[in-house]
Amino acid sequence: MFRRSLSHLDKLPKTKVTEWLAGIDTIICRTDGVLWQENTPIEGSVEVINAMNSKGKRCLIVTNECCLTNKDLFQKAKCLGFNVKQQDILSSSGAISSYLSDRKFTKKVLVLGGEGIRKDLKEAGFCSVVNDLQPNDKKKIDFVRSLTLDPDVGAVLVARDDNMIANELLVACNYLQNPKVLFLTTCLDGFQPFGKKRIPDAGSLANAIEIIVQRKPTVLGKPNPRILGKLMESGEIKPEKTLVIGNSLKTDILFASICGFQSLLVGCESGAFEEAEKIKKDGNEKKMKLVPDAFLSSLAPFLEYLST
Repeated sequence: MFRRSLSHLDKLPKTKVTEWLAGIDTIICRTDGVLWQENTPIEGSVEVINAMNSKGKRCLIVTNECCLTNKDLFQKAKCLGFNVKQQDILSSSGAISSYLSDRKFTKKVLVLGGEGIRKDLKEAGFCSVVNDLQPNDKKKIDFVRSLTLDPDVGAVLVARDDNMIANELLVACNYLQNPKVLFLTTCLDGFQPFGKKRIPDAGSLANAIEIIVQRKPTVLGKPNPRILGKLMESGEIKPEKTLVIGNSLKTDILFASICGFQSLLVGCESGAFEEAEKIKKDGNEKKMKLVPDAFLSSLAPFLEYLST
């Protein structure tokens, strides 16, 4: 109904939005910046997701977040008040595991990321390498000169890591000089908005490594449809009846476009709305897949459309 129109839902007649929402069976929602900010629910998000569930819509939480395991993400959602099922929490770690399994990968994975994704990979049967590289007095050139690489490392995985140190970047880049070592990342988002401040995400680190090693990473979280597992091919979710809610054009909205889903951009703090407005105004067909169907400043107004 609103295909790539960036329609302000709160400026449209309530009956039109309610009719549109009635045709949606599945909601795919991002976590940080949409449902919660670190450990605090965003105003209205709990009430909206729970109301959608009570209306018979399936709500999936689909995230590139990797600091927590999938099980811990489920527990976090429950503790914050979201009425969701564990099978409805999908993260990038599942997509990475399926990708490695399809390749019959048996080597080690060097992980630049949080503890959660390491634990999920281990549970899936993959060995991850943890480099405990504490800062030292060595000059970087001396550190690299004395660096010994493990020949059994077959992949470098870049994810969000709030505690990463510079030496890990050096190690990753040197492994990736070998073209047989896979270069993987959870996403290409450069940052996550935190109010008006920003937290570096996996994309900023992956981009830095790409410049150094002259290789592009394989993105296995959103916008890659692999993150949904078998849900699409099994027919459990139908593209035309599925809505993606997110705050990133290159992750959430592009994911919706690739999968044929409808899309709703939420929030004003990341600059995504202004970027989408500019793309729409310029009429650049190659970039139109980044323009969402609809926009709301937050999820809270959705309650109005679910009250009938």
